Amino acid sequence: MTDTFRRACLGAAVVIGCAFSAFQILHDVRVPMRLLAGVAARVNGRSIDVDSVNRTVAGLDARDRRFESATRRDVLSRMIDEELLVQHALDSGAAETSPEVRAALVRSAITRVNAEAAAEPISDRELDEYFKAHSQAYATSARFAVTPFYFESKDLALARSRADAARAQIRAGTSIDKVLHTTDRLPFISPGLLVSARTLANYFGPATADALEQLAPGETTDAQALGGGVVFIYLNQKAPSEVPSLASVHDLVLADALRDRQEHALETLLTSLHKSARIEYSNAPPATASR
Repeated sequence: MTDTFRRACLGAAVVIGCAFSAFQILHDVRVPMRLLAGVAARVNGRSIDVDSVNRTVAGLDARDRRFESATRRDVLSRMIDEELLVQHALDSGAAETSPEVRAALVRSAITRVNAEAAAEPISDRELDEYFKAHSQAYATSARFAVTPFYFESKDLALARSRADAARAQIRAGTSIDKVLHTTDRLPFISPGLLVSARTLANYFGPATADALEQLAPGETTDAQALGGGVVFIYLNQKAPSEVPSLASVHDLVLADALRDRQEHALETLLTSLHKSARIEYSNAPPATASR
């Protein structure tokens, strides 16, 4: 390598270095760059995609879309303004100090997780497995056909004595129709055939309804005070709870399965974020903090 060639290389390096320094100093200089396909604009490195612009334009009133190119420029201009304001808010620390901004970011993050979880349809197999695992949640409640025996008296001890005697007759095999002739008239119309425990609780109280859950047909509850007397319930028939077919509750199960998938996706994301984050506590960490 000759001395002349070395001096030429050194001079070229000096020129290139000076040019690069001048470019850095003159920060207002903008060099046009070709954007990737599908990108309408880039704002401080953040891309605004063409599809977003197209969706916004398509959502406008037809009268606002009469001049397509002008409308598209206006929409893109507004999206650039929005991006600049978002970046300014983040740079100014609004995400750290503003409860409204933080809440909006949390909602946005959850919405994105939910959308990603819902993007893939739930298969028939997945739905069937979910239904089998949670079938009891869709089961109908047990239903009861009952006959109430009411004994009214200003002396509750006397009313209870009459009720005990009636229960003894039933246990001895006396027909309930015959025993009913010894009772007084209820102050309300008794519920019809095969009603739920909740309905019976509205009529006769939760304790009596709960007792029916433990009885077999042909048995009676203990006598309980009711209005101006006491009452006991004879269980005529008990229809156990039933699990419906998946087809009959398909839409409900599908919605529940999707919500379960979304909750699991959010929990998985939070677990991953906790593992990768450095979290420091002034005292011992709360019991729910570990994942």
